[in-house]
Amino acid sequence: MSKIVFLILQAVLQLAGSTSLRILKSNVVALDVSDLSSSEVSLQCGEQYEGEQIHWERNERSIPETGNRITVTIDGLRGGNFTCHRANHRDVLNYTLLLVHPVSFPKGVLTQSTHREFVSCFARNYNGQFHCSWKWHQERKERAVVYFAAIRNSSLINCTLDSDISGLTCIDQNYCPYSEEPKSINLTLFVRNLYRLEEHQRTFFIRDIVQPDKVNITKIQDDVFEWRPPGTWSLPCSFFPLSYEVKVAPNNHNCNHTGSRVEKLEANVTHYKVNSKKPYTFCVRAQDTITKTLWSEWSHHHIRKHRHTSEQ
Repeated sequence: MSKIVFLILQAVLQLAGSTSLRILKSNVVALDVSDLSSSEVSLQCGEQYEGEQIHWERNERSIPETGNRITVTIDGLRGGNFTCHRANHRDVLNYTLLLVHPVSFPKGVLTQSTHREFVSCFARNYNGQFHCSWKWHQERKERAVVYFAAIRNSSLINCTLDSDISGLTCIDQNYCPYSEEPKSINLTLFVRNLYRLEEHQRTFFIRDIVQPDKVNITKIQDDVFEWRPPGTWSLPCSFFPLSYEVKVAPNNHNCNHTGSRVEKLEANVTHYKVNSKKPYTFCVRAQDTITKTLWSEWSHHHIRKHRHTSEQ
């Protein structure tokens, strides 16, 4: 069993053994553990309460420990919200939310995406705004975001947590789209389920996460298609050029279909004529010509000869 002392107000940590405490934000600390053995953590209500009769609660239930300074045992992932009170009073004098962070354990609060990422980030253009998202494990019902921060060159980027707590919308006010990015963005995210804490990190440049919105197909006539860049794309297009991938798939097939009967072309043009007497699906998507990172989602039209239905 290892022993750790934590003074709530003075934020003094004494570390021992294979565990350590980190202050994540005011009144919230992380107990880093390399295994699930028990740890002792000492708590202090506050210097101003020295000598008073102080009672404590753990997760809104009274515990036998009393006094300004107490020592509690943390077993496995069983952290807790510790509050201190004067005798016969329910008013909270101070509190510490103690979360357990199993350092060497597999991640279990968030799940990986198809790209094997726990946190996925993308930008629709070069205006400095980007969005990062994650997916909660379906069995984690007591989940919450504890802390997040996006930093570039020691400067904090303004980020807002989405209402569903499954993403962040950020904008770098100091970002200049007309010059090379000198420093990467470092994103830190702490999430929890009950009192188990999980840490995630992402480092990226905006140029590496740019994914244009879907292309706007503007004209369809006699198997001739025309389109324009997404309305959200950065201007001028001469400085932010886009390349396009055109695909003509057999009828009743989607744009991801591959095979010998698929017509495919990559070019910088914004028009294309299809030479087919049979029904087909016309598809087009865009990509940054210079960085060649992420393709947009497909825009498509299903063409049935003498009549057609449209979907973008």
